[in-house]
Amino acid sequence: MKTTSLYDLNRYFDNCVVLGKRDPIIDNHESRMLTVLLWGINGNSVCLRGESGSAKTKILNASTALMFGSNGLSGQNHEVLLMNSSSAKGQLTDDSAMRIAHAQRCVIPELQNIMTSQNLEAMIKLWMEDRPYIYARNELGRRQKRIILDPLPILTNLADGNEDMPDLPNEMQRRTISLPTISTKDLNEKVHIMKARARMLPDKDLIGLSKLEMTALHRQCHSAMFDKRRVVNPGAPIIRKAIPTRYTMSNTFIDYFLDVIEAITKFHANERLSDGSKYIFASPEDNYQALKIAGSTFRDMSIGIASLGREIIDFVPKVEAWGDLATDVESDAATLDDIIDYLTELGMIRNKTTVKSILERLVNTNFIRKIDRKDKYYRTQDMEFEYTVDLKELADGCKENMSLYYPEFSTDYNEFPDEYTCYMTGKVKKFETK
Repeated sequence: MKTTSLYDLNRYFDNCVVLGKRDPIIDNHESRMLTVLLWGINGNSVCLRGESGSAKTKILNASTALMFGSNGLSGQNHEVLLMNSSSAKGQLTDDSAMRIAHAQRCVIPELQNIMTSQNLEAMIKLWMEDRPYIYARNELGRRQKRIILDPLPILTNLADGNEDMPDLPNEMQRRTISLPTISTKDLNEKVHIMKARARMLPDKDLIGLSKLEMTALHRQCHSAMFDKRRVVNPGAPIIRKAIPTRYTMSNTFIDYFLDVIEAITKFHANERLSDGSKYIFASPEDNYQALKIAGSTFRDMSIGIASLGREIIDFVPKVEAWGDLATDVESDAATLDDIIDYLTELGMIRNKTTVKSILERLVNTNFIRKIDRKDKYYRTQDMEFEYTVDLKELADGCKENMSLYYPEFSTDYNEFPDEYTCYMTGKVKKFETK
């Protein structure tokens, strides 16, 4: 059977069927791909964040269904622990401890609904820090019994501005990858068109993965999840430059970025060079695909740009300044209302509290400046965010490091073609110099 590609994974989300219902996900390409790669394959805890209606639940459901089948969403697959609002009402028992011990992943739709239980809240916080949860209970006529629950990678979602739980607790933020989901006017238009076409077209014209393709994709993702070999990445010293070192928090996101590369390598395990049981070697393609899928997301997080931060920075006017003295700053600067109106035009409707919180983060990280005692903002420099990589340099660097550190595998490694399959289009392209 032909090995599937990341293009097939991308197509899955475009046309996915969950619990017997066609429920495609429009755009949010990076977050939906990263959910499968990081949570499903690599075993990181992931929280999907965004406003209501921005496809958080859709991505959670589609990713769970891909990895564990539709019965994973009904609590009937022992490999995935499903925790919902009804779980918060129950107590931890020997039976539930047994289910947890056999599970590979944990799914929590709407995180705030589960945090009403003190036991479960404590367990989830420890799990997100990759620590076991230990609890004790008295048994009739016996001594106290201690039960140890090893951590499971958690996939959950949380709406921005949620009154019950407006943000992740600090304990969770440290070890959880928050992936943004965005809704805009243009995206909403695409969603409406897609829904209308689904009501109009016959089944044969509603294109999706065939049953054979769907089975192959599920098996490949599932197999990658259980691949415990160490991924050796000879391209790491080159591709790591995609994550800027400007702020200390980049030390966390460089790990997540390299995790994405490892997950892609395991996804393509049947096509990658391996010593059989210990090592599997990441290819130049794995590195470049990770850059296209995750580079922008983790770069922005590393330098402190919150969700919608890029749009705000692009909108706030640049004012020529010398030190802290700017010419006509107040007349040229954008007001809070100006920024909210601009976001509204883009279909990114947010309340003042949310936008002010984002602006405070951008001011603290010095991307924009605020006029004292006034809600008016400006920037003094053009921001350059993009990291470009010479594909030929990446391929040559991988081969050079293989020859230097793993000479016994370098000949076979060099035989792989210098090309990659675009995850968005499925087209095969050459690694050519700029």
